[in-house]
Amino acid sequence: MLTKQRSAMTLAALLATTLCTPALQAQEVYAGAGLFGVQVGYAHSLGQSFNLRADHVTMGSRSDTQVESGTTYRGQLDLSRTALLADWFPFERSSFRLTGGVSINRIGMDLTADGAGAKVDINNKSYTLGPNDTLNIQVKLPNTTPYLGFGWGHKPSSKGWGFHTDLGVLVGSFKVSETRGGALANGGALGVTQADMDKELAEVRDSVAKFKFLPQITLGVSYRF
Repeated sequence: MLTKQRSAMTLAALLATTLCTPALQAQEVYAGAGLFGVQVGYAHSLGQSFNLRADHVTMGSRSDTQVESGTTYRGQLDLSRTALLADWFPFERSSFRLTGGVSINRIGMDLTADGAGAKVDINNKSYTLGPNDTLNIQVKLPNTTPYLGFGWGHKPSSKGWGFHTDLGVLVGSFKVSETRGGALANGGALGVTQADMDKELAEVRDSVAKFKFLPQITLGVSYRF
């Protein structure tokens, strides 16, 4: 019995050493820039052929005024995403990798028309808003989407400074929705119906429905220790 206990303890110690030693020597921080702005991230090796990574890419929020279908909107564009990723390096002597994971997104556009005297055009009908009347249109990527891609860099066996490149896609379609308040609401004094709004948004929905993938491209530097 004592021999079995000692053997179990020895095996546990060897496993702990095997798991912990690479972890202490195979961590990486990285930064870069790409389609969605600046990138910061952290990578942790699992052996010589696999990484786990987490990174954040953002361009922040941007506000602007724009005219769509005869209506002046205050627009806000959000471009941020945080991804949890796994890398596989299929070739021993290459930093080429395949990457998959999940992305938590804040990507979309919010359009708002409001204010006394403002005019909105819905299904070719013009309406003048009162102080409590609002129209809001949202074009948004789902909060969570798969990520698939490939790239170079983040190789577990290399230490010190390096470069990385990522090319991939977020797999998901934009959704279009609207909310109305005051006299613009269904059954409100201005007489706007859901059928009117659906016809007004049909072109927007048809346009964004074509996009099933959102491309991701980033370039940057890393330091592995």
